[in-house]
Amino acid sequence: MVRHPVLEFRFSIPVLLSHWAGVLMLTLTAQAGLAQVAKHKTPPQPTIVFVCEHGAAKSVIAAAWFNKLAAEQHLPFRAIARGLTPQDDLSESAVAGLRRDGIAFPSDKPLPLTESDARNAARVVALGPLSTTPALGNADSFDVPAPKDGYNQSRDAIVSHVNAVLKDLREHWRAR
Repeated sequence: MVRHPVLEFRFSIPVLLSHWAGVLMLTLTAQAGLAQVAKHKTPPQPTIVFVCEHGAAKSVIAAAWFNKLAAEQHLPFRAIARGLTPQDDLSESAVAGLRRDGIAFPSDKPLPLTESDARNAARVVALGPLSTTPALGNADSFDVPAPKDGYNQSRDAIVSHVNAVLKDLREHWRAR
């Protein structure tokens, strides 16, 4: 038996070790259970694909704003940006504008729209003007000004269309 001088209680080291061993076992068991739960795949979030010519500006702005607004509205959707003919890097005007707005955006290089992206999307939204391509299928299509010609004007037009898409998705999602 050991007597603690401040707390003035007596405890047995074997009892104390037994207690902490039990706590450790419970913790490890809980972690193992959580690992098993994590192995069961949760269904992926429905994806909205925003497409523009180069996948570097309009679609990036749209996807970033969509993800912010969908999260705020507790909707299960996520958006990605794609391009028909992707350029090497994101548009400087789009990146600067999104930073000023405080909107999170992916810093990845622009990616091409693939058949898989289009096929697996809950919705494809083309931001143009764009050349006609079979990959777009029956995409919603909106003409919006280029960010390089004025980020605020471009953003406002894009966010207006994003809000319309969100409204439509929200109505269909809640009707299920």
